[in-house]
Amino acid sequence: MRFTLTSTLLAVLLAIQVNAQSLIAFSGDTCNGGEGGDVACDGTCFDFTGRHSYEVLGSSATVELFEGSDCTGQEFTFGPDSPGECINVNTGTTITTFRCF
Repeated sequence: MRFTLTSTLLAVLLAIQVNAQSLIAFSGDTCNGGEGGDVACDGTCFDFTGRHSYEVLGSSATVELFEGSDCTGQEFTFGPDSPGECINVNTGTTITTFRCF
């Protein structure tokens, strides 16, 4: 009985983790080049310096990109973007930070 309950809880936790929204940013224009870390789409502000594209993982997300540090300055909203879709960030200005939801 205990093994079944533990296995069920583990399966549920893994399913939640797989469906969680996250994002990976890349230095190249087509999700190539240097790859950043896998960050959670929880509204936290992250650095985007030197990045030119991103891919959403898990489920769709809306991404807000900012010209200024700490998610300030001119804002560009992308999305909702589908999981696995590579988004090229071409705003005509340097993007330094982002957050996603």
